[in-house]
Amino acid sequence: MSSVVNPSKSEDPPSSSSSSSERRRIEQLPEDVVNRIAAGEVIHRPSSALKELLENSLDAQSTQIEIQLRDGGLKTLQISDNGSGILREDFPVVCRRHTTSKITKYSDLQEIPTFGFRGEALASVTHVARVSITSMTANQNCAYRASYRDGEIISKDPNRCEALPCAGVKGTQIRVEDMFYNVPIRLQALRSYSEEYNRCLDVVSNYAIHNTNVRFSCKKMGSSKNDINTMARGKSLENVKIAIRTIHGRKIAQEL
Repeated sequence: MSSVVNPSKSEDPPSSSSSSSERRRIEQLPEDVVNRIAAGEVIHRPSSALKELLENSLDAQSTQIEIQLRDGGLKTLQISDNGSGILREDFPVVCRRHTTSKITKYSDLQEIPTFGFRGEALASVTHVARVSITSMTANQNCAYRASYRDGEIISKDPNRCEALPCAGVKGTQIRVEDMFYNVPIRLQALRSYSEEYNRCLDVVSNYAIHNTNVRFSCKKMGSSKNDINTMARGKSLENVKIAIRTIHGRKIAQEL
């Protein structure tokens, strides 16, 4: 004869979370959570942030791009170029999502001559790191600087959210610090500073080989030696070979 199990003795009472009457309501996520999730889809590690910033520099018609990194780019990632720069009046919106100078209407998507166009890169970085921008255009008498958090300028005076004048040269310098300071789980997924630095070197190497009309340099912050240092030679197959030889060495270049 089969025995009957008394459920009151062998099973725990159902928790309130498993009860259908306690089912959680569908709610819209707060904007800061949405933006941080969106940033994680674009910025996975320092090298992905560097890729986005490099493309911005190239789209600005830069002929010289310098990168410096500390702790694989996690502590500091700084990129400086001699491109067209950012107008002072554009500083308040430059790090907001979907702000861009690349397109103005949907039909522009049919023919895009630039790397990026969605206006996601800088916005995403500001949601996972501390960002400061210094920039000067050819027509300005001085450079301007501003710091950003969550897409907006950080200002002590909420009525004057604008860039402040400073010394500088034509072009733009973007400094990214303490990457993923507010996303600790992302930091835990990264292995080491050296691996992240090597990933950044790979990104710079690839862009340097495909853009031989631009001078690229990359090094660890505080070091006197560049780990990548190419010259701007113009676009040609021969100059691509020279760039490969400069970056990867003569032996690899000879095998191509």
